Amino acid sequence: MSAIARTLDHVIRAPTRLARTIEFFFRRADSMGDIYPDDKRHGTVPGSDVDRVLFLGEAGQISLGVRTHQLSMAAYFARHHHAASGRGVKWSIEPFPNARLADAPSVLAASEDAIRRADIVVVVVGITDALRVVRPAIWEQGIRDTLTTLTTMLAADARILLAHIPPLDNAGSLSRPARVAAGRHGSALNRRTDIAAEDHSQAVCVSFPEELTRSLWRPESDQKRYSNTYDIWAAHLARNLPDPN
Repeated sequence: MSAIARTLDHVIRAPTRLARTIEFFFRRADSMGDIYPDDKRHGTVPGSDVDRVLFLGEAGQISLGVRTHQLSMAAYFARHHHAASGRGVKWSIEPFPNARLADAPSVLAASEDAIRRADIVVVVVGITDALRVVRPAIWEQGIRDTLTTLTTMLAADARILLAHIPPLDNAGSLSRPARVAAGRHGSALNRRTDIAAEDHSQAVCVSFPEELTRSLWRPESDQKRYSNTYDIWAAHLARNLPDPN
């Protein structure tokens, strides 16, 4: 794409990007406001042969809407993994401060010690990038860079799960036109994630669970609904965890 074409594309996309982002974050908030837990972002499920699990990514997809990290997706994943494997689990969360894949380099650098000790890394990011209409090529390069950094730090038998962006065309916090546009863009980013992961044998891409796509999702300050979502999503991720090499 020429420089002129890129400029025109940016001009065309900018109003749509801004409108979609404003709409999402305005409509998502209710009279109580968004809830995030403020306790420790780590925990333990007792057992032998402990697996260390590290969640990286968007706090809005991992712990939004609950008052304790024990109800976060990471904690549910740990419990499901323990139930399936019989192993103990030590889990922790390192959120991306701006909820974007562009945060990954700084977060990975700051979390190097935790990454090197991890047996399983779960990356959950993309809603904000989809809403902001990040270019698919930029997204793919970010995924490639993230995977390269992770595989450089991780042990050879460690596993990486890349959670797909949820189907935003089913997000009730958006108007129908915005849902359709965001859904298409999120799907395009997911396809790029799949392509990038093909070059990394330690990485597995995991689709969003079908069970959570049957009705419009309207984020509200309802802890039970959020925790149920994290429980179902975490169980789906755990079921798709490949056996260690």
